[in-house]
Amino acid sequence: MDRRGFLKLSLAGSFSVILNGYSFTGDSPVRANAIVPPLLKKGSKVAFTAPGSPVSTWEIRQIANFFLRNGCSIHYGETITNRDIKQRYLSRDDKFRADEINSLFSDTSVDCIVAARGGFGSIRVLDLLDYDLIKQNPKIFLGFSDITVILLSLYKKSNLVTFHGPTGNFNLDSFTSDILKTLLFEKGTNEDYCISYNFSKGDVLNHGISYGKLVGGNLSNLVSLLGTEFEFDTDGFIIFLEEISEPPYKIDRMLKHLELAGKFKNCKGVLLGYFGKLDARRNFYPDYSLTLREIFETFFKKYDFPVVLNIPFGHNSKFLTFPIGSYGEINTKTMKFSLNLYADFF
Repeated sequence: MDRRGFLKLSLAGSFSVILNGYSFTGDSPVRANAIVPPLLKKGSKVAFTAPGSPVSTWEIRQIANFFLRNGCSIHYGETITNRDIKQRYLSRDDKFRADEINSLFSDTSVDCIVAARGGFGSIRVLDLLDYDLIKQNPKIFLGFSDITVILLSLYKKSNLVTFHGPTGNFNLDSFTSDILKTLLFEKGTNEDYCISYNFSKGDVLNHGISYGKLVGGNLSNLVSLLGTEFEFDTDGFIIFLEEISEPPYKIDRMLKHLELAGKFKNCKGVLLGYFGKLDARRNFYPDYSLTLREIFETFFKKYDFPVVLNIPFGHNSKFLTFPIGSYGEINTKTMKFSLNLYADFF
């Protein structure tokens, strides 16, 4: 499947999929050292775990009901049903949370693992996860925000394509649930697991056409991995970034931190998701701050790769799920961003 034949569909329309150009290891297609986990079908079991902060089963009822409506069964981990209040902003202690993730990957009855909430503390389990076990038992892992560090670590250490998408406590709308259904559920071999989003001319900071694998997530969590064994690669990748409740000067500093670490040097493009109000100025003695839009415009103008604002993902009401390690396309001529779970573009 060449890039010109890459199917581009409006998010307001239908979605379709075709499995093309990959090999199989067991039930999992392997592409360029990345393992795409087996997808869901009726009868699949979806397990919820809380790798960071605590959450109740009531708070995750919407996504649980989404999977139930699509024929799945639900399992709640003890990080959700048996919270340790002594841990304060953590659901359980570090070892317990890591052990639950390892156990869910080793459990052959579980087909998908959903992070019930982000919050804080996910980075504390990274060195306690069994990446060899996870590589041998690939399955869908879904989440965002604080879960960014787990998504990227599983991709780096286990070569597992992970899904940057809504956590269990996210309020699903039809846009978000349609994307999830497209990317997470089997549809047969004659359809294409591909989605596309039309952006506006006003959202384009840098023009161009680029192709690359997807990597990214919450900006502050990405920065926290720099200099560690879990640091992510961006050479040849399209980077997607989102953040919430951070003042413009901190966004500016974190972007520069990524730049000094070489993360924009050989990347293929940047997608900017939800960051809050792009044109608001904050008090900053002795005057006012730059706006986020001004920061983005100034920062990225020196690069020749495409950069697009306002892509719907992150701490927002709508969520475009990104499979980390799968290929995407930015095309500012057609004003579209597209991704495909399986197809290689090169």
